[in-house]
Amino acid sequence: MIKSFSCFHVPEKCAELFSDVRFHTLVFENHGQRAELKVPELSPLIIENVIDTLKVQQQDYLRRLRTNDMIDLLNEAVEKWLDPRYELRQLAEEMLPIITGYDHEMVRLFISRYLRQFRKEKLQRMVDEDFPNPLILDEFRPRKSGGLYRAYGPGLVTHIFSGNVPALPLWSLTAGLLLKSATLGKVSSSEPLFPVLFAKTLKEIDSELGDALAILWWKGGSESLETVSFSKSNDVIAYGGKETIEAVKQKVPAHVRFHSHGHKVSFGLITKECLETTKGWKTAQLAAYDSSWFDQQGCLSPHVFFVERAGKYSPLDFAQMLANEMGNFQHTHPRASLTEEEHHAIVKQRSAIEFESFNNDQLDLLKSEGDTAWTVVYRESNKGGDTEFFPFSPLNRFVTVIPVDEMTEIKPYIKGLESYIQTVGVGCSPQKFSSIIVMLGEWGVNRISALGSMPHPEPGWHHDGRFHLADLVRFCDVESSLEEQKEFFDPYKE
Repeated sequence: MIKSFSCFHVPEKCAELFSDVRFHTLVFENHGQRAELKVPELSPLIIENVIDTLKVQQQDYLRRLRTNDMIDLLNEAVEKWLDPRYELRQLAEEMLPIITGYDHEMVRLFISRYLRQFRKEKLQRMVDEDFPNPLILDEFRPRKSGGLYRAYGPGLVTHIFSGNVPALPLWSLTAGLLLKSATLGKVSSSEPLFPVLFAKTLKEIDSELGDALAILWWKGGSESLETVSFSKSNDVIAYGGKETIEAVKQKVPAHVRFHSHGHKVSFGLITKECLETTKGWKTAQLAAYDSSWFDQQGCLSPHVFFVERAGKYSPLDFAQMLANEMGNFQHTHPRASLTEEEHHAIVKQRSAIEFESFNNDQLDLLKSEGDTAWTVVYRESNKGGDTEFFPFSPLNRFVTVIPVDEMTEIKPYIKGLESYIQTVGVGCSPQKFSSIIVMLGEWGVNRISALGSMPHPEPGWHHDGRFHLADLVRFCDVESSLEEQKEFFDPYKE
């Protein structure tokens, strides 16, 4: 059965622009089904007209909303999506597994868990985290040092969405809307559906809000389209690998602010207290979840677990338990189908490890039999010449376990990666908690989470160690000298 959908969203006033355009079909085949997404073939003139319409809508409507009004609208959209009977939610559950190849149940669970992070109180927390007085997004407010100040979001933001994890663009999309910015979103060829569906939900709730967004597909690197979209934006936010980020950066003009979220790595850290007899299997289960969720495609997924010795279970025991739990996860949530390149990367790395293990009895390979569904490498001695090296994963449920006597031994492994570490998932006792978070913070880690929570950041987290919202605004300060001087010119002053 073929599922087909016209996959784009533009302001209502722009509909005529698309009445005569040709459409291109993006084809996806997974789980024995086929999905066809029809996307319009764009021209620079169409993009320019869409952007002009968005800017007018931002001035006429968006900028006049109060922040709490915007939060209420976003919350209403999220509540619709949390209802499994909602038509667009059902469409997403049907089509996203075909588009991405991910397990149906994993997609369903993720939509529910992820969307809850955007409920009203979570959005309020997101704003409060960046602005001590959130009212500065709506009006001039008094500064503690004297005078007044206000924060203004960009008039129009172009978002280059990633497609490795479905629904992930909601972070970026929400950030722009909370700042009352019009949105031009470029969807990924890997997953172009969710941002379009969510934009249509906003249109259902508030037609004027829906007309402040345009969600479109074009082939990455299209010179003419990106020249127009970037030059007419106030800000550009891009997600992607090193090559994508660098390519976009080169095209963003000097007068436009560029915000990049490039490739990052994550790892886990497990102390011996987590490997007590009654806790070891639960620890392995949590680690397997972090390693398997969406096949390690996100920057929040671990490549390595550093495991402390001297627990009731040894690090090798833990590796074997982790392998067992990853096998269980594969049984309940099968991994997505791989491309030839992805499959070859795993086979190549497995073969290299097997060859190395002939001369290294402190290296062990635990793997799924007959396929590449999951892989656990236990590396007792992780040496590259005289220097420890960080064993990057080829992804798709491939993780390495490295034993350490104490956690300070981790530092040589991450030498040179300090600015690229996104998340560390930690399993530790209360007695070691403070020393571990201080150590990781000094090493440049951006986010420290519990085991089992690595793929799911909490609202208000500082993505890449930066403010989520405050980095996008400009501030206008009214100095106290004017505030005081105006009294002198008061015609009613006696």
